[in-house]
Amino acid sequence: MSEQPYALLKGVRIIELTTYVAAPSAGRILADWGADIIKVEPTPHGDTTRFAVPLPGMKYITYDVHNANKKSIALNLKTPEGQEIMAKLLETADVLLTNTRGKALKKLGMDYETLAKKHPRLIHAHMTGFGETGPLANDPGFDNVCFWALGGPMVASMEKGTAPVIPPSSFGDNSTACTMAAAVSAALYKQKCTGEGSKVVVSLYGQAIFNMTEPVLSIQCSDLDKYPKSRLENTPLNNTYQCKDDKWIMVCCHEYERYFPFFMKIIGREELITDPEYNTFAKGNERSREIVGIIAAGFAKFERDELDHILQQYDVPHAIVANVYDLMDSRQAQENLFFNDFTINGEKFTECATPAKFGGVTLPPRNRAPFLGEQTSEIMRELGYQDGQIKELLDRGILVEEKTHAPLKKQK
Repeated sequence: MSEQPYALLKGVRIIELTTYVAAPSAGRILADWGADIIKVEPTPHGDTTRFAVPLPGMKYITYDVHNANKKSIALNLKTPEGQEIMAKLLETADVLLTNTRGKALKKLGMDYETLAKKHPRLIHAHMTGFGETGPLANDPGFDNVCFWALGGPMVASMEKGTAPVIPPSSFGDNSTACTMAAAVSAALYKQKCTGEGSKVVVSLYGQAIFNMTEPVLSIQCSDLDKYPKSRLENTPLNNTYQCKDDKWIMVCCHEYERYFPFFMKIIGREELITDPEYNTFAKGNERSREIVGIIAAGFAKFERDELDHILQQYDVPHAIVANVYDLMDSRQAQENLFFNDFTINGEKFTECATPAKFGGVTLPPRNRAPFLGEQTSEIMRELGYQDGQIKELLDRGILVEEKTHAPLKKQK
């Protein structure tokens, strides 16, 4: 096995013009896989996640998670000098990764059509909210809007008769980031084989629609599947059940007749195993409300962990319904290195590791996220600028270069 199993994209340079989460998360994945990522940040403050948080009082760590293993140059793209620096950066690049909206990209001369003429081998990877065309193409959008709300899962996952779910932050961002990382990797293979660039567009809305494949197919194949759903109207063996300690279990058995006897043995209702009014898939669906009630009453006699053990003994597909706290204590997650610890200013935090494992149960090397413009001078020298020129641009505020980490202050 290679001593550097994550050096898969070594030698690939990606210029990243991104902010918030979805596109930076894609860059983080590619950086974990060995790509050289130069993040271009706006002056004077950089990526919004350096100073914006979802809730008052939260610490500013979002940037540090989604931008580890990258370099940062901070420059003002609204100036001729900033434009010149960006043009020189793109001459060294294999990929431009951006989530800048289409109109703004065109104004900057960084849309695909403009750059393809200058850099025909460049991969132009554009992360969007709603896609590159249509009435919403230039609308602002975050994952809760593009992915969850308009994309369908907000209603598809809610309990009928309640409000649409409030989704976890960045859930859609990170899943869409995986698609972008895969798409860029495919385009890099084409680039290597043919020398040609590619136009890559991935959207939060498109990702949500792809994730909604089964519901979209289901409503075309049966009048029985309707959204939103009630758990009392759903198949009893693919459902959630509350236990004695108020914790929940999810069972997921697609072969009703195979697993129904196990459920009845567990809850002490063996007489229903041979009852044709209950033991067939058709009857299970027809009498779902009643059977869900029967199983719920039986499962309510057990503590969650006790029921988890019993279901394991019967080899029933299931899982505890984990809270975030359960997740972070999960032995399964810990043994597979699905989490990674890091520190900021001596304070320890835990992040969710990027999901692909190379070379076994491993973690990629992790370098902390850069300070704002931390590598500005280094990158400028590489582009041919002299120290005096760099100092002048820094003095004029066209460039920014910080050498300390912003404190983890709390927002008032």
